[in-house]
Amino acid sequence: MKISFAQFSPVHGDTAATTALVAEKAREAAASGSRLIAFPECFLTGGAFDDRESLVAAAVDIERGDLEPILTAARDTGIHVVVGFYQRRGDQALNTAALIGPQGIIGLHHKMHLPFMIGDRFVDIPPIDGPSVFDTEIGRIGIAICYEIRFPEVARTLALEGAELIVLPAAWPEAARILPDLFSRVRAAENFVYFLSANRNDIDDGMQFMGSSHVIGPDGREIINAGMDDGIFSVEIELEQARVKSIIRDPGIYEVHPWRDRRPQDYAICTKAAVL
Repeated sequence: MKISFAQFSPVHGDTAATTALVAEKAREAAASGSRLIAFPECFLTGGAFDDRESLVAAAVDIERGDLEPILTAARDTGIHVVVGFYQRRGDQALNTAALIGPQGIIGLHHKMHLPFMIGDRFVDIPPIDGPSVFDTEIGRIGIAICYEIRFPEVARTLALEGAELIVLPAAWPEAARILPDLFSRVRAAENFVYFLSANRNDIDDGMQFMGSSHVIGPDGREIINAGMDDGIFSVEIELEQARVKSIIRDPGIYEVHPWRDRRPQDYAICTKAAVL
């Protein structure tokens, strides 16, 4: 199965124009045979805001139909699209990633872990209904956003819920280099899943993003990395590999079963509240 990610600059300060651009790029990816394309965190709206009022003014209103160009592109071509944006929902402001397919919006992930920086200072922690894992015609897809890669519980929960591919829209500056260089590989390998992170490579309000959007295999090996280049980048993957949760070098002699050998009963400390 062919999957893609896009790495290029949005139309700064123009949510509608960026939405149209995402729809156009989704059509391009579909024409090349891709079944899914991912875009970065807050790509439609931008992420740099100095107050809640300006963030809300730029935010996507799904009920108003702001995502319609992308919905139409997915419906027309059959492609799946993951894209990030700040969302206005009633009196809430949320950092959101949407998974859109041929039938419409398959699911929304609202960022739960919010660093005190850029627009995330002004958004709300959402009520959580459960892990953001969604059944699609191309496989079970888990969604997380940017900073949430720092929390191993997030990726582990998605994998325990059956995610075969975790898609993480990101907005990582150069100071966060450790995340694509190390964390992505670890999250993929420790959970035996494919891991796709789509990051920005432009400058937003003086912040330089580092690109390095990539796809990691279930063995922790990087399959593709875009560096700082612009474009749509694609790779073939086999989701069946993400269903194998053991390493067997020599049957009956050298077998490692990290999934089967988990001991949740001994991890009780992880469920207890702690104040640090």
